Amino acid sequence: MRGSFDEGPGAHPMESISIEVVHHHLKPDTVTLRIVGFLYAHTLDHLEKTLQSVLSADRKKLVFDLSETNYISSGGWAMIIAFLHRIRGDGGGLALTGMKPEVYDSYELLEFDKVLKSFPTVEAALKDDFASPTGKAQK
Repeated sequence: MRGSFDEGPGAHPMESISIEVVHHHLKPDTVTLRIVGFLYAHTLDHLEKTLQSVLSADRKKLVFDLSETNYISSGGWAMIIAFLHRIRGDGGGLALTGMKPEVYDSYELLEFDKVLKSFPTVEAALKDDFASPTGKAQK
């Protein structure tokens, strides 16, 4: 089952974000969020609302498909880490997949690779138990 949220056609290209929610029938506690666009101050509210909705549906594992994410601001990274702590507190996990080089560089520079797993693809993340606290599988 898929759902999609879009900021709308009038949004400035830098301000646009689209988040597709993909439910996995074989892993009912896992959801993939396919984030397309830019994750920064003007789009964080959209991500937060989507995450709140997903977590209220009792999903314990989140996979962020970042293969079409062009940019993540420091505020975006802070929100991801905040939700990581919340999910881990509930016994779940969060994984990042498909990061473009510019996104992966900031992930590594901020040393999030020490606390948050990354994978080259969504499929690779789904095969792994990414609810464990550390380890990186990308690159």
